[in-house]
Formats: sequence, C-alpha cells, structure tokens
Amino acid sequence: SIKVTVKLQFLGNDNPFRDSSAGVQFFSASTLSPKCFVIHEILGFVEDLVVEDDPESSWQDYFRKANKSSNDSRLKVLYNLSAEVRRELGKKVIEAGGNAVLAYSVHFDIEGASGIVARANGTA
Repeated sequence: SIKVTVKLQFLGNDNPFRDSSAGVQFFSASTLSPKCFVIHEILGFVEDLVVEDDPESSWQDYFRKANKSSNDSRLKVLYNLSAEVRRELGKKVIEAGGNAVLAYSVHFDIEGASGIVARANGTA
C-alpha cells in the first residue's frame, strides 16, 4: 500500500507587469452552490476579444489535399487565443475588484482577412 500526501501552496501574483490573472476563478455556470461559495457583490458584465492571423487563410491551402500541418497550426492558434482572451478577461476582473467570473463563455469566429477572433464574456 502506498500513501501519498500532496500539498499545494499558491505563492501569489508577484509579476511586476501584471500580465496575469492569477487568482480569478472562471465558472461556466451562472449560479454557484451557497454551500461552497458566497457571493458578496456582482460587479457586472465583462467582455474581451483577441484577434490573431489565421494560418489556414492562405489561398495555397485550398490546393493542398493532405495538409495536416496547417490544421495543427490552426488548433495551436485556437488554444493560445483561448488562454489569452481568458487572461485578458481575468485582468479586467481584477481591475474591477473581483475574483471570479460566472457564466464564462468563449466563442471563436473565422473572419477571413481579419483572421480568427476569440470573444469571451461573463459576469464578474
């Protein structure tokens, strides 16, 4: 039999550039269990968007049949956009004095020449 003890300690956000939203919790649900969480104040609606070039927007990609690398590139861009828009939204919540986002959602749009747009919103 093996017994394992794991202890986690959050050291805080000591980043001098404040390029982080550490400490902000994101919930996709619009309500929380009162047994686990207490809501002291609703600050309001928060939203943000981030735009990035689409790696598959090149006209040359339409002629390639087995081009998996551009699809992998797009997936990486979507992953990075998701993280960046979440971080930016979290920074807005911190600036407003909050520590959580309820009803968090993120949507992606492929807008041709503009690239890929990630839109995130929720209630702080």
